[in-house]
Amino acid sequence: MKKAILILLAALALSACSTEEAVVKDQTKVIRPLDLKKAAQAAFIEGSVFELKGQLTDAIKRYTEAYSLDPQPGISYTLTKNYFKINKLGSALGYSKLSVEGDHRNVEYLLLLGSIYDASHFPDSSDVVYRAVLALDSTNITAYFNLAQISEAKRPSEALALYKKVVDIIGPEWTVLVHIVDLNERLGNIDATISTVEELLKLNPTDLNLQKVLIDSYIKTKKFDKAILLIDESLASFPDDLNLVEFKGIALVQKGEMKQALGEYMKLVKDKSIPFENKIRVGLSYLSAAEKDSSNLLLAKSVFEQINKDTTDWQVKSYLGEIAIRRNDEAAAIKYFEEATQLAEWNPDVWVRMGGLLFDSRKYKDVIRFMDQAVQKFPNNFPINLIYGLALSQNNDHEKAKEILKRALNLNPKDVNALGALGYTLNQLQQDEEALIVLNKALQYDPNNLQVLSVTALIHETNKNYSLSDSLYAHALKIDSANVLILNNLAYSWADRGIKLQDALKMAKKAIETEPKNSSYLDTIGWIYYKLGDYKKAKESIEEAVKMELENATLVDHLGDVYFKMGDKKKAMSNWKKAFELDGTKLEIKIKIEKGEL
Repeated sequence: MKKAILILLAALALSACSTEEAVVKDQTKVIRPLDLKKAAQAAFIEGSVFELKGQLTDAIKRYTEAYSLDPQPGISYTLTKNYFKINKLGSALGYSKLSVEGDHRNVEYLLLLGSIYDASHFPDSSDVVYRAVLALDSTNITAYFNLAQISEAKRPSEALALYKKVVDIIGPEWTVLVHIVDLNERLGNIDATISTVEELLKLNPTDLNLQKVLIDSYIKTKKFDKAILLIDESLASFPDDLNLVEFKGIALVQKGEMKQALGEYMKLVKDKSIPFENKIRVGLSYLSAAEKDSSNLLLAKSVFEQINKDTTDWQVKSYLGEIAIRRNDEAAAIKYFEEATQLAEWNPDVWVRMGGLLFDSRKYKDVIRFMDQAVQKFPNNFPINLIYGLALSQNNDHEKAKEILKRALNLNPKDVNALGALGYTLNQLQQDEEALIVLNKALQYDPNNLQVLSVTALIHETNKNYSLSDSLYAHALKIDSANVLILNNLAYSWADRGIKLQDALKMAKKAIETEPKNSSYLDTIGWIYYKLGDYKKAKESIEEAVKMELENATLVDHLGDVYFKMGDKKKAMSNWKKAFELDGTKLEIKIKIEKGEL
């Protein structure tokens, strides 16, 4: 299945798939002059050197070679670690299982397998693995802690017991105690936590972490006087601890003694030795706390107003503006935001930085709102117009995006990013003729831009200009013969046309090796197998793709075709009907439903 790339201002990270990949072993026998184990050892050492240099892709290649020569569990474990580091969870899971199969009593192997299941969001599988670790090592802290974490949601009482077991083994530890406090609160056992921590403090009265756990528990149970007394005792020993001051402020606020609370925080905010960032953090902590308790909003306002006296930083104005909005004080909000922009008006980079950060966070509506103001201030600023146009395109407002991106290009006619973005936007508006003019211009300036080449090739292919699309794909592969997107798109194009199927299969396999759990790539290789008449393999790949994208009409339709070829007309019809429900514009599916056959 074809997959286009949208040219963005900043590269958008793709989430790695968390489903399991089958590890493919090379079955080709290679005759080597050296002993296989020695050759494997040499490859492993080379991989270790690459790993130390941080060149993980090269390291994985060497480790894979070592494993093919000598499939030892230690090598598959090393492969697992490296795949895990680069977030290739499918490959990591496959090799992790191999290492555990090779040595099922190795606790280190099991713990890594559990971590991969955790990262892949398979809590039931993690549970089994960690219990297996504890069967081998009843004092393994990592297994107890991880098992407790995955038990919290559905089995809080069991999780609590597991955390207590950790404390029994290693003693009081801040992170574990925080979990215990939270669970006791959920279970209504905060008093039990208080009793436990009070006993622990008798044994170790100077432990600041324990003191903080107890202070937090006192506050949660509204024992504010006890909390304040303990805070004052702790501050006597740790007068510079910001967290203790925050605790005292919270206790005083919740007790209703607002003036005293403000007094505590003003000590910090007024102190010129306290870094500006720390003062901002104090204000932000209470701005965040106001989400649950609106009384903290006043505290945040007071902190930022005090900071504002000693700085002209535009960020402080923005925070005060946000507080004003949340207090429904529209006039004050307008005032503060105007001051913020006035302070930064001389420097458009401030607007660009804010817009860029919001864009990178994919908060496109916020970008549009913010950059709409910015573009009025800086109508001839190229980066501002570009960010604005990209955000509009991402928000599917392609008509407006077209207008803004054209303005950006008037300011910088040779910028390939802007040309590519406009070309994509025009394609989304089904204005392919104009899109091709823009994209071809981009290729004049940067003929090797793979993103522009990919979008251009897809447009030509959609319009059945196969000679042009094939030419562009060929050019792209000369630039980067391993680019999996280009390999996949060209392979699918050939498969759809029923040509060069063996070459298409080779390219699709390369794409799958790199991204084994990419639904588009699975569909492509499945469609090639379908065209080759290997319906069993086609079914396996396309079914896997459909599991990942249940509402993708093309994938479901392809699966229906496979079922029909396998003689299961009932499942074929079911999939065709579902595909047509998902996309009623696909008339070719409607015809198959009416005819009851391909």
